[in-house]
Amino acid sequence: METEQLADFVKRNRIHFSAELTDTNPNMASDDQWMRAANHWKVTFRCEGRQLTTYFSQGSGISRDPSAEDVLDCLGSDASGIENVNSFEQWACEYGYDTDSRKAEKTFKACERAAAKLEQFLGADEYQHLLWHTERL
Repeated sequence: METEQLADFVKRNRIHFSAELTDTNPNMASDDQWMRAANHWKVTFRCEGRQLTTYFSQGSGISRDPSAEDVLDCLGSDASGIENVNSFEQWACEYGYDTDSRKAEKTFKACERAAAKLEQFLGADEYQHLLWHTERL
């Protein structure tokens, strides 16, 4: 199967997107210096009566608003990392986290929840297509 550009994936699925600037991202640790300087967004995807709302953060050096493609790229990347492992310990080793870290486990669980929400929003077939058959940005 050929890979698809993210912009084409968004268009083909008739995904509508909006982003609203917020002060924080509740999925990130507030003691992280990068997080305090980053731009945080509450983003919403809509498609055929379904909706997915989540938070998205980007470095302070990025001066443009995020696009649907930006956020789907990150969500797809995180979800594929979850799909490729069988446990938190395997995920932690894959991404260089300490397997004894509660903070790392919290990140893993947030990625699991986000992946489940993304699959529910897109449906199983389009979720798989996003993860394995779209080009990453």
